[in-house]
Amino acid sequence: MKTKANKKKRITILSITLAVVLAIGGTLAYLATTTEEASNVFTFGENIRAKLTEPNWDPDEGKNLIPGYEVKKDPMITNLSSNGVDEYAALKITFTDNKTTAGTKLTDANTLKLLNMLDITWNTTDWSLESGTLTTNASGVVTAATAEQIYVYKHALTPGQVTNPLFSSVTIKSDISDEDYAWLAGIIMDHTDECYTFGTHDPSKCDITYKHHVNCAIYGLTGAENTAKGGTIGTDTCDCTPAEEHTSKDPEDPCPALVGTLTGTCSHTADASAINGFQIKVQGSAVQAGVDGMIAWNSADTLANLIALFQ
Repeated sequence: MKTKANKKKRITILSITLAVVLAIGGTLAYLATTTEEASNVFTFGENIRAKLTEPNWDPDEGKNLIPGYEVKKDPMITNLSSNGVDEYAALKITFTDNKTTAGTKLTDANTLKLLNMLDITWNTTDWSLESGTLTTNASGVVTAATAEQIYVYKHALTPGQVTNPLFSSVTIKSDISDEDYAWLAGIIMDHTDECYTFGTHDPSKCDITYKHHVNCAIYGLTGAENTAKGGTIGTDTCDCTPAEEHTSKDPEDPCPALVGTLTGTCSHTADASAINGFQIKVQGSAVQAGVDGMIAWNSADTLANLIALFQ
């Protein structure tokens, strides 16, 4: 019978981090991604060797990506063991924020919110979720999720064999709201005019007109734009003061009164739960197949050993 010490020698753990960082400018979202080169080979036993790679990852594709653009991310494990040793493999996914270099693991509630803003091409044919939660309804909406998820590969890997990727790409959905952009990037979306100082109007660069807005009783009526507060058009009375609207004479040379600068004393604050970008961290583990009860990818001993390596 194999001792526990010998059993541990047949187990190896490998890890790599995939960092997906979101940056927002105005109403346009950009996805920027960075990752370590997935070329390290890890070995803890005499014959157990494995490698974690991302063959389709291109760092240049991770720069200034607009929503809807697909970022190739394809973590997979290769069995590099010698002497004909077959392996079972697992991957652990952890979703974190990007507030620090290491990132803080998201709450399950924030993980759920994040996943409904992303399209991830999960491979459920070859991988089985064995720890954690990711539940999607018939409409494709994620209804439950945990920040940590462990997937086990459904096939034994012979020496030299490579798993199919757990997922192939990550995409920020193109139809998410400005509020969701703000939450992803940790930016403030609700600044109003009192938060800014503006340059002085320059008649040589821009024209001024006066328009009433939603609080005016005659909003939308012809002639309402230049009616003073208290003025009337027909039987309607204007109940608001018209606001200045500046139009640049030359779009390349904007009116100073259009260029606002934050005062620094504005009381508006960002959503405290905003994650300021996110990371998808991936770790892998591998065990020798066919020994100590590890007779199938989903046997109790195989799952217990693969999952225990992530503790």
